[in-house]
Amino acid sequence: MDLLLGVAAVASVPLTLAGFTWYAVRARRTGSGQSLMAPFEEIWDPVAHRTNVEVHAQARRTPQAPSPGDPPAV
Repeated sequence: MDLLLGVAAVASVPLTLAGFTWYAVRARRTGSGQSLMAPFEEIWDPVAHRTNVEVHAQARRTPQAPSPGDPPAV
């Protein structure tokens, strides 16, 4: 019984890391999962996290309408 418990404990570490890796790759590929991965990104790379927050904020903003007299966009 103790051997089985030890094997389960040792095997859980790589399985957990593999699960996090799979989710991170999937989230980056599809562009989803920001809310789940954001705390980890903020802990290990706060500058990238702040940059990512600003990029998402700018993407949500609607573009301004062109001023009268501006040439048409091509």
